[in-house]
Order: sequence, then structure tokens, then C-alpha cells
Amino acid sequence: MHASAYQLKLSESLLQQIPDHIKLAEAVARGYTQYAFVFLMDEADRVESESIQKASVLRARAAKMMTRAKTLGLRSLAHHYPDLKDHLQGKSVKQAIKIKKQDAGLVYWSMTAWAGAISLSKDSPDVVADLPEVLRMAELAWQAHPQFDQGALASMMGTLELAKPGGKPEAAEKYFNLAIEWRGNQVAPLISKAENWAVATQNKEAFKLLLNQAIELARSQNDLTNTVMRRRAQWLLDNTDNLF
Repeated sequence: MHASAYQLKLSESLLQQIPDHIKLAEAVARGYTQYAFVFLMDEADRVESESIQKASVLRARAAKMMTRAKTLGLRSLAHHYPDLKDHLQGKSVKQAIKIKKQDAGLVYWSMTAWAGAISLSKDSPDVVADLPEVLRMAELAWQAHPQFDQGALASMMGTLELAKPGGKPEAAEKYFNLAIEWRGNQVAPLISKAENWAVATQNKEAFKLLLNQAIELARSQNDLTNTVMRRRAQWLLDNTDNLF
């Protein structure tokens, strides 16, 4: 599920020497992003009721780490897709950008880190203004490999649909349902649909149903990722009244 802080630093140092190495860049971007979500953002949610200050510090650290993941990812992608930056900014490019399927992972983790940093920086207009670029990046990943990481990309597409101006809950639900269909033995897409779509539409019944299903399945498919996600699902259930 995640790498240690030491391993991440070591991998990042190596990436500085070979910045065009897509798979290494993907591993670093994934590691920083997962670390931010699992160890910082989730913990911030848990301690907020006791200490708003501590939660704010944790979220600031998470935002910084995800910005780092995004920056490293985009830097590596630029070596292979030199017009990517212009495309993301909505500028015309000589040739349409088409991401290779094997590079979709780095696009996904860079985009996810970017979206995470934006979600934690709502008081910073300059950061929030980057959302259109994230949406364009997500579309590139979707065109390259829709089923990436057992529905992880589909879940993110649903989350972004809800986040964008004029986003449609029914369109988001379709993405989440695809994620659940493609999830394999992972419960994360169920939790993502509950935490994002069900909360956004204030569908309390679906929220509870999805989370209870995730918890039950995680018990029988007890790998590290599912164990972490089961913990998240239980916390969300315990805080149902704060979300509805």
C-alpha cells in the first residue's frame, strides 16, 4: 500500500538522476500520494474533533507532499510528452496528446496528487484554479487505460465529475459503478462511491449499504490495502451523522 519515508526519499534521489524513467517516477508519485492519504489526511479527519490545529498541520503536510508528487510526475512526463503542459493549460498543440497505456499509471498518480492538493487548498485561489488542468489530465488517462488499477481511475473520474463546475451526479455514479465492476478483490471503489457520490447526493441509505458491504468484503479479502480501507469505512460509518 505504501512505502516508508526513507524509501521514498531514496527513490526520489534516484529519480533526480534519471528523471525520464516513467516507472520510477510512477512509484515515487504513488508513494508520496498514498503516504499523504493514509498517514496524513486520514489521521487529520480522525483528530479534528479533538484538535483543529493538529488536523490543519497534518493537512498542510499532506498538501505539500501531494504537490511534490504532482511536480515530480509532471517533470518526468514532460520528457516523453513535451507538449503536455500546453495541452493541460488549454493551449493549441501541433499534435494531439495520446498517452501510452504503460504510462497511464504516472498520469493517474500525478493527477490524483494534484487533485488532492487542490482539495486541501480551497483557501488558495491560485491552486484551485488548476482544476481544469487536472480534468484534462484525467481525460488523457481515461483514454489510455480506463480500467487502470482495478477501478481506481474510474473512481477518480467520478470524484472529479462531482468536483467540477456543473458536474452531474448521475454521470459520476456511472463512473463509480464501473469502478465497482472492475474492482477485483479491492473494496476501495465501494468506499469511494459512498464517501463522494452518496454524501454529495445525501443518499444516507446508499452510504451505509456501500460501507457495510465494503467492511464485510474486506474481512474475507484481508490484504493490506483492504485492511486500511476497512478502517476508513468504519470511521465513515461512525461519523454518519456528521455527513448527513
